[in-house]
Amino acid sequence: MTSALGLTTPSPSATSTATSTAPATPKVDADLVTPGLWGFVLLFVLAVAVYFLGRSMARRIQRVNHRARAEAEERAASTTPTAPPSQDPPQG
Repeated sequence: MTSALGLTTPSPSATSTATSTAPATPKVDADLVTPGLWGFVLLFVLAVAVYFLGRSMARRIQRVNHRARAEAEERAASTTPTAPPSQDPPQG
């Protein structure tokens, strides 16, 4: 039997003989399957990477905030009028 994609499918009689001789696969309980050692290692590496990336981001944000605050103070200092020179009477 040929499908629309040109793939052949086995006839029902061939399927029944193939399944009768094949060993039965054991049923797997999804609650008992764990990712194993490699799953733990991968998750641990990802957690460490996120920690260091977050720490780096926090430092950069602090640096940007500090520079913005310093620039704002500098602009405020340059726009405030300075006090006029004192008019002391000449001493003579």
